[in-house]
Amino acid sequence: MWLIAEYRPVTLFSLKVGEATSTGAKTVLLPTPFAIRTALLDAAIRTQGESSGPQAFQLIKKLCLAVRPPERAVVTNLFAKVLKPQRADAKREEAMQRTISFREYAFLQGDMGLAFEGDEEALDLVETLLPQINYFGKRGSFFQLLRLPYREAELPKGFVVLDGIHLAGGRLTGPTPGPIPLGIMQLMDDWGPELTYEKVNIYTGEKIKMGKDRVRKGVVLPYKLSRYSRGFSYYERLP
Repeated sequence: MWLIAEYRPVTLFSLKVGEATSTGAKTVLLPTPFAIRTALLDAAIRTQGESSGPQAFQLIKKLCLAVRPPERAVVTNLFAKVLKPQRADAKREEAMQRTISFREYAFLQGDMGLAFEGDEEALDLVETLLPQINYFGKRGSFFQLLRLPYREAELPKGFVVLDGIHLAGGRLTGPTPGPIPLGIMQLMDDWGPELTYEKVNIYTGEKIKMGKDRVRKGVVLPYKLSRYSRGFSYYERLP
């Protein structure tokens, strides 16, 4: 059983790829599984209290996620002036230093579908949390829920399961490789098999380790690059 939700992007979307630095940050085209799961956990804690966190974490972790991308995406790239902490060996006494950073923002045209597969308890929880979520990724990347979530026995046409081959605990794992669909490959972060609630809780001293607690999955999104220039890239969804 799949729980389907439809969101409309209402602002520019931005979410740095995993390899990005503070001064050089490309964006993925869509919210990653890590961002979606974390948004659900955040909504659970905000609406049901911190004590509900551990149980909600276990239910959300087991979900299978899928997405139906918006029809079009235009990614603009630019350089912006930012402030960052002064280096320890700097001769100046200022606490912050001015520098230039690279940023990308995506304009998404069309509605985005999210699908969740899991047991009845997990889907019941997610169904109550989805109306409480109004952004994915970077704070300010707002999405509007269009209607109440509904359920389908099969995954509707046009959805892409957000799973792929990845390294977890030093071992290659994921779905068995088959025919590679047309589209654009994106490395999308997800909760790893060894991630615990204590590690995802920012108020503990536990740290998230790449490759164990946080894994990067290669997902092929059904987009084609239709037009590009020095300042933008225009993508269209494949039929």
